[in-house]
Amino acid sequence: MPSVRPTVAALVFAVVAITGIVLLLPRRAPDPITPPETPVTPPALLPARAATPETPLHSWERLLVADGSPREDLAALADLTTNYLQAIPSARRPALGFNEDLARALTDRDTLGDAALPATHPALVKGQLIDRWGTPWQVHPLAADVLQLRSAGPDRRLYTADDLVAPPPAPDQSSSSTFQ
Repeated sequence: MPSVRPTVAALVFAVVAITGIVLLLPRRAPDPITPPETPVTPPALLPARAATPETPLHSWERLLVADGSPREDLAALADLTTNYLQAIPSARRPALGFNEDLARALTDRDTLGDAALPATHPALVKGQLIDRWGTPWQVHPLAADVLQLRSAGPDRRLYTADDLVAPPPAPDQSSSSTFQ
């Protein structure tokens, strides 16, 4: 009867050899998966409107105005957000962790009255707040009464040098510069 030991050794050698050959064979790189480009339509801008002592502008009336700038859009949205956070006690406030949450809160006429963002405002698309390039704003809670707002900027990609951010990121977290 032949010895089992040489047969096991030959079998182990064959498995190791086949594994080595398979691992060393050149591999074709997988085809990169590119998501289909979704066309982004920038919102229609509001016509310019000057404030007067009799008819001052609401913060939302400065958001996405034709004669405004991206920085002014950021300031207007930051004002809206800050005013909401100061006006509504935290115990009565819904969670505001996402863009949709903030959009829903800022359009609540029962809570905000005339200061509420109109549901027909061009900054609202499919329940989200969008910037002047048609990209949703990123909402990041920093504390119970502080939300960081980030626009992806003209390149429409978050965390790049052209992002607009308020309040600015802490120096050690600055992966992009604040729009100036």
